[in-house]
Amino acid sequence: MPRCNPYGYATDAGPKHLMGGFYGPEYAGNQTVLPDGVHGPAICERPATVRARMVCAFDHVGPIMDLCQQHVRELQSRMSDTCTRCVWPEEARGLDESMNRVMRSMADARADGDLPRLHALNSSLDDLRHAMDELRDRGVIRKVPLTLIEIS
Repeated sequence: MPRCNPYGYATDAGPKHLMGGFYGPEYAGNQTVLPDGVHGPAICERPATVRARMVCAFDHVGPIMDLCQQHVRELQSRMSDTCTRCVWPEEARGLDESMNRVMRSMADARADGDLPRLHALNSSLDDLRHAMDELRDRGVIRKVPLTLIEIS
């Protein structure tokens, strides 16, 4: 029986698609190594008893995971609230990137004391926020729960 591998660290360098691909593995943080140099919260030493994957109502599917019963319970209770592909569709990701770019420019304008540019950038940010709200209102961004489905 394989070892429990809820986050991909037992077979590779960890998750390749954090938050459904919104972040790469470089955002995984320090969850893999503790002071002992080996173990971390993202690494489980228990044997797997279940093979499963997360699925949403719109047929988005996660990778097949070998899981122990404790991680089955954890994933079902804590990590099944929202399908990240449904809450961050491509349109929303593009807007988020634009919003981040504008906010970085706002920080530069603020540091330079360029108030007219800061005001213009703030207006642009407001427009982007309204566009994001519109995606939610139209149902493009939707909060869809996930179900952990056992795979035989």
